[in-house]
Parts: sequence; C-alpha cells; structure tokens
Amino acid sequence: MTAATTSMKSVQDHYDRMLGSVYSWIIGDFGVICRRNAALLESLGLQSGSGALAVDLGCGPGCHSIPLAEAGFRVIAVDFCDELLTELQGRAANLPITTVRDNILHFRNYLDEHPQAVLCMGDTLVHLPDWDAVRTLLEDVVDSLLPGGAFVASLRDYSTSPPHGQEQFIPVRSNADRIFTCFLQYREDAVEVRDILQTRDGDDWKLEVSQYRKLRLDYRRVIGLLQDLGMHVDAAFEDHGMICIRSVKPG
Repeated sequence: MTAATTSMKSVQDHYDRMLGSVYSWIIGDFGVICRRNAALLESLGLQSGSGALAVDLGCGPGCHSIPLAEAGFRVIAVDFCDELLTELQGRAANLPITTVRDNILHFRNYLDEHPQAVLCMGDTLVHLPDWDAVRTLLEDVVDSLLPGGAFVASLRDYSTSPPHGQEQFIPVRSNADRIFTCFLQYREDAVEVRDILQTRDGDDWKLEVSQYRKLRLDYRRVIGLLQDLGMHVDAAFEDHGMICIRSVKPG
C-alpha cells in the first residue's frame, strides 16, 4: 500500500487535486440522477416555456443544469472546478447552458438580466467559509431574482448530534479498483472532512487522503435568513439525504 496524505486544503484545492477527477464516479449513474432531478424540478414548479434565465450555483458536472435546460430555461452554470465544467460542456450538447468558472459568490458579475430561478444544490452552501459568506450570497440571490422568481437550495443537516466511533466513517462508493470513504470530525462551527480514496495499482493499492472543512450549517437558520430577506419559504423537505428548501420572491 502506497500512501499520500495532505494537510487541510481549501474546498477548491480539494476539488482540483482530488475530488474533481472522481466526483462523477462517486455520484453514480448520471442519467438516473438527471431524471431524478428533473422530477424534483417539476414538483417544485420549475418549468419555463419562454426560455427564462436560471442560475445553477455550484453546478458540478451538470446534474441540475441539464434538467433545467431541458425544462426550458437558459442556464448560467457556475463552478470553480475546471474538470467538472468540462464534463458539463461535453454533456450539454446544444442545450442553452453557459458555463462560468468562478467562485459562486461572484455570480452576479455574469448576469445581464434578472433570473427567474436560482439553484444552489448538493451541499454547495456548506462549502462557503462562514455564515457571513452565506448571508452575502443569499442577499445577492434575493436582490437578483425577478419578482415571483424562485430560489431552491439543498444542504445536509450538520446541526444534529456529532457521530462517534465507527459512525464517523461513511462508505461512499466502491468497486474492484476503487474505494471511496469519508471520515467526519465535528467542530463547533465546522465539519472536518477527510476524503479517503484507495485505488488499485496492479497488485498494490494507492491510498490518497485529502482534508477540507464544511460549514456546520443549520438549515433552519438558512430559512430564517431567507424570511428576513423577504422571501416566502413555501417548502422544506428531505430529499435523498438533503434538506431541500424552496423560497419565492414576492411580486
């Protein structure tokens, strides 16, 4: 067994150096995920017959951007990971999706009009460095939306009691040549994540460990902030291990 262990990285460094290259393998069948997300978008009323603008923050390889475009939206897809954006571009074909490589906090720099919908899915919010950054992002989202526009976000609930012992190890995915495991350590305001990737190399195995931090964010605090910003929160429910929140801008 050969091993490579790294110190705590920024989220972007973690994706650039390790997670981006295996992310799509980790999440599983892309077509199945897109169909599931298309059903979610339909249930949330996110359909456009007029080519309205939608923004997908932390778009990754396009698990929501592609269903949004197929539902009639023009999509601006924002992410900081080149590898995942390249995958999205390859899958998008002729769909009206524009990819942007940047921090999601800068998304307004790429808007020429107010969007009808903004999505921030798949635990993206907890990748922000602190609560002030969350507040800044949500303020910008609310300010940029058209009246009647929707903001949909999902996040894991890290506000619960910390796991202990064996519960700290999360087996994510494995096959004959790869094993991917997460190890979680809860701190007061953050979760320290160690992603552990084991890869077969002939008769040997290569071990790579990369560490980064997630914000320990209470989804109820997110709901409260959206309401303070004047949004009407009309749905909050569990969806495949995430808390999904839908809010609408009055008007």
